Amino acid sequence: MEEIRSKKRLIDFSVLKEEISLDNIVAMSESIAYIHTRFLIGYIGTRMQKMNTDLFVDIKHKNEINHVFSDSYDLVQECVLYLCEHCGHHLSDVVGYTKKGKEITIRTACTKKMMKLVNRKTSDYYRSVSYENLKPSKEPCVKIQEDTIQDYTNVDKIIENLNLTENMRIALNCRMSGLSYPEIGRVLCRAQSTVFEYFIKMRKRYLAIYD
Repeated sequence: MEEIRSKKRLIDFSVLKEEISLDNIVAMSESIAYIHTRFLIGYIGTRMQKMNTDLFVDIKHKNEINHVFSDSYDLVQECVLYLCEHCGHHLSDVVGYTKKGKEITIRTACTKKMMKLVNRKTSDYYRSVSYENLKPSKEPCVKIQEDTIQDYTNVDKIIENLNLTENMRIALNCRMSGLSYPEIGRVLCRAQSTVFEYFIKMRKRYLAIYD
């Protein structure tokens, strides 16, 4: 409980209600990034938990001269770049509509921007292994490494040939990470039926090319 109170004091969530300005845009982006990464822990697991922890450390020590920022702070920078285009507005302001007429707020659009980056980072983290952290007894043999690289190369090539939309690509990577259709819908802010449609279209494209 004390840890939660400490984080609330460090990250000012009340800034999310303010008008977007150059004075509060960094604090606002940090709050959004922290909330979103914490929300995704339940869906992506330990990889996202590490990103959330690294992000909190970056926020806590960002004013220290010798602090080295983690890759997680890239989410904040991504959010800042997007919000700079909407100074003078509020996060709840509508910037567009989905095909089904659902409102897209600045905050939702910003979260989707970050989700693209989250998707790339968690995917790369999942596939890569630090050589320095490997113990001799756990080092994979050369043959296994080559097979694994070849498999991922084939998968990436197939996905590229499907010519997926950004939402489809995020949905597919979420599914490959073990998320259910309802969970993917919450990540994309889309109805579960829309997620089903994404995968139906992906299957059709796959069969048209590889069947």
